[in-house]
Amino acid sequence: MTETLVETLDAASFDASTRFETSIDKDDLVYFLLNVGDGDTQLILLPETPGGHRHAVVVDCATTKKLPQLVAKLGGVGLLKEPPPGRPLFELVVATHPHQDHIGGMPEFLDKFGDQIGEFWEPGYFHTVAAYAEMMRVIEDLDSAGHSVRHSQPTAGYTRYIGHVQVMTLTPAISLRNRFDTYGIEINNSSIAMRLEFPASRVVQQSPDREFVRPRTQRLLLGADAQTVSWAHALTDFPELHPDESAAASALRVALGKDPLKADVFKVPHHLSKHGLSLELVEQIAPALSLVSSVAGGGKYNFPHTVSQQAIREALQAVSSGKIKRKADHELGIHYTSAKDSTNKALGTICVVISPTGKRSLWRFGDRPADMVDLNAARRWTTK
Repeated sequence: MTETLVETLDAASFDASTRFETSIDKDDLVYFLLNVGDGDTQLILLPETPGGHRHAVVVDCATTKKLPQLVAKLGGVGLLKEPPPGRPLFELVVATHPHQDHIGGMPEFLDKFGDQIGEFWEPGYFHTVAAYAEMMRVIEDLDSAGHSVRHSQPTAGYTRYIGHVQVMTLTPAISLRNRFDTYGIEINNSSIAMRLEFPASRVVQQSPDREFVRPRTQRLLLGADAQTVSWAHALTDFPELHPDESAAASALRVALGKDPLKADVFKVPHHLSKHGLSLELVEQIAPALSLVSSVAGGGKYNFPHTVSQQAIREALQAVSSGKIKRKADHELGIHYTSAKDSTNKALGTICVVISPTGKRSLWRFGDRPADMVDLNAARRWTTK
């Protein structure tokens, strides 16, 4: 087996002098991609409400213990306080698709926090893995116990607003969803990929007219394990709009934006496997940061795959002519949960703190997949 190379980052490029929790502003959105090896566990802390509380979104939970421990630690430093009565701590929890490396820890999480969850999404793809059956059992038990967790199976275009954050489903397309019952698609293509935008573009009432307001927005695109079949549908459902003054184009720009797949932060789909992305997709997203959750070669599937590493690099910096020197991955904004620094220390969990003005900071916590996240070990990436 050929080892896949993941860039080693200079230890001097990290700053540990600032405490992580004190660097967070009340209007910031905080995105965690936990180091769980080949799998996904993601936690998003939304900007504070006027009452001084943050709500959270969870996208997948691959393993037990690690995410609940992080939630407890964030609560301990005041970043995730108990919400007011009647409001859930977790506005939304998403199980993107029923593979063990995405929902292995979800039954435990739901058991522990079920009465603090507002809405639960899963794609509606039945699978025989034990974690899926247990996850659905917990959802049914919560309903029987009187905890009103809304249960949805969204498809492309479904949109939810949580305060000033818009959450939009990009995949699966309705045409793929209609094939689930006949098992006409591969399970990864049932994945719920989603885009978060904040502050959300919206229409506000300014009497007597309704005026469309488009503030400067930041976007995260979370690719789950969606593969090329699913992304082909997304590229059709969410086209890049070139300048056109027709009524239809104007309406689409209002509803979706000029580039509906464009994002500042991209959680790369399927652990950067050879089936998870295409050069065209990355070109349309045009991310400033591309984050990969996987082991550094080896593992069961040898993720990330070299062919996809080359594809994402080429999409971010076209050098196929041979006349331009390829930049290092970190210069292209590519970061891996499995990376190490120049002292051979694991870099681990990635956190991106995003302000509404577009300022971003990237933090690493030095944990290996089996370790808990230690907020006191946080180091801020200082190289641009």
